[in-house]
Amino acid sequence: MHELLVGAEEHPRLTWDVAADRLSLNGRELWPRAAFLRYDVFAQLADPRPVVAARALAWYTTLCGWLAAHPEVLWLNRRAEQWTPNKLAMLTLARQVGLRVPSTLVTNDLATLRRIDPADTIAKPVADGHCVLLGEALADGRAIGDALARPAIVQERLVAPELRVYLVGDEALGFRVDSPHLDYRVHQQAKLTPVDPRPLGILERLCELGRSVGYDFGAADFKTDPRSGELVFLELNSSPMFAAFDRAADGRLCAAIVSALCPGASS
Repeated sequence: MHELLVGAEEHPRLTWDVAADRLSLNGRELWPRAAFLRYDVFAQLADPRPVVAARALAWYTTLCGWLAAHPEVLWLNRRAEQWTPNKLAMLTLARQVGLRVPSTLVTNDLATLRRIDPADTIAKPVADGHCVLLGEALADGRAIGDALARPAIVQERLVAPELRVYLVGDEALGFRVDSPHLDYRVHQQAKLTPVDPRPLGILERLCELGRSVGYDFGAADFKTDPRSGELVFLELNSSPMFAAFDRAADGRLCAAIVSALCPGASS
């Protein structure tokens, strides 16, 4: 039996190598057959600072993601929790349907992070938020010993152009996203250009991913591998922003949503 307890005075070291499917806790590789998981609500009651809530969410999201990606592990309330959007579980499912995903670690282990080139690597929260270069994330992180307060997603740095594909019922609408910024959402200066996603070699597998998680509506994001030019899957979001993309498409995105909700209605 293994315990993973998190609090202000204790940061366990956790690393999940998504591609190799290896999970380690405090340097020891684990393969649990069952897990009991509980969200830390009491720390926030004792200390209302936002960082405390963020730490609890990051740990819970990380462990939910690993459990959702491993259906053979006994987990109470699995059928309820698996419908919660989770970036980590989605990456694993995307690999299973044949989409290429970035080289990904989920970790708070400083020794592991210091072995990685910070210039070619990004870090982003496991739950929500924008990405930054790994060096910037490490400079802002607070640690106890060799462990940061919460795990983060650590991935190879990809480049523009980006691709966003909206799945709406039986339709798919693609957009090329050009931005000089690492995360185009931060400055809202991206150029959005409608494109046909069908010739790009990803649509069939993306639709399979959407069906596997029961999404009638969602948006998938891809970026480009600077070495090969190949599109690399980042995430599939069930509640994406769409107003700017709809404007770029002259209203076709909203028309597709209306058509999916009101079959036979004229737009």
